[in-house]
Amino acid sequence: MNVSDDLLQERGYLQRFSAYESLMKRFFGESELLLVTDTYQFDDYSKYVSSLFDADKKARRREEEFPKDCQKAYDMGVRFAKS
Repeated sequence: MNVSDDLLQERGYLQRFSAYESLMKRFFGESELLLVTDTYQFDDYSKYVSSLFDADKKARRREEEFPKDCQKAYDMGVRFAKS
């Protein structure tokens, strides 16, 4: 999602998603919450007029954090497959 970590806290999204996670556990059993924040919006920011995003910051975050997020998703899948 495009929400930054700060906005995630400020706007109460974390509490809401945690409540959804609890609800899913109740209905379906095992469930985990994985939040991927401040995501990349476009493949090439130069092709779009978008004053809301800092393209360089987005590129750095994608380079640094996206591989970690992918690993977290993979690890979650492994846990689900084992349970």
